[in-house]
Amino acid sequence: MNALKVEHENTEGIEGIDPVTIDRQCINSFQGLTKDRKKRILIIEDNRNLAELMSMIFEDDGHVEIADNGSIGLSKVSKTYFDVIISDIEMPVMNGIEFFYQALKIYPGIGGKIVFCSGSSKEAHHRFIHKYCLRYLPKPYGIEELRGIVYDIMNDISQ
Repeated sequence: MNALKVEHENTEGIEGIDPVTIDRQCINSFQGLTKDRKKRILIIEDNRNLAELMSMIFEDDGHVEIADNGSIGLSKVSKTYFDVIISDIEMPVMNGIEFFYQALKIYPGIGGKIVFCSGSSKEAHHRFIHKYCLRYLPKPYGIEELRGIVYDIMNDISQ
């Protein structure tokens, strides 16, 4: 393992304090937090029954929140970090595409955290998905398909 040496003003010259040891302890603490904390999942879906079904599917995997449209989802993303976002495309108030564009301003890496689910066959929606290389599940989809994509996002350490 490579040694990590970061000098800290408040520890220099203090007998018995090793800046390298302190930094390693700090890093190990943060790594432990990220491994042990529950994942946060945001479901943005205007069909309340479908949103609640998805919530039940993932309730054992993490903390799940539901937003009825992109505007509410954007408000949640601006206040809280989510490991995974599952979003419909066609919704009232703010659709999934507008949510994505607005969320990019808050969190530029959001594309790797999101999966769009939609029954839309609009060419513009498909171009949008391909342009940004986003994950997409056409409705109707199977629970295992959705789980697979969500677990892939959760386990992607590059995010």
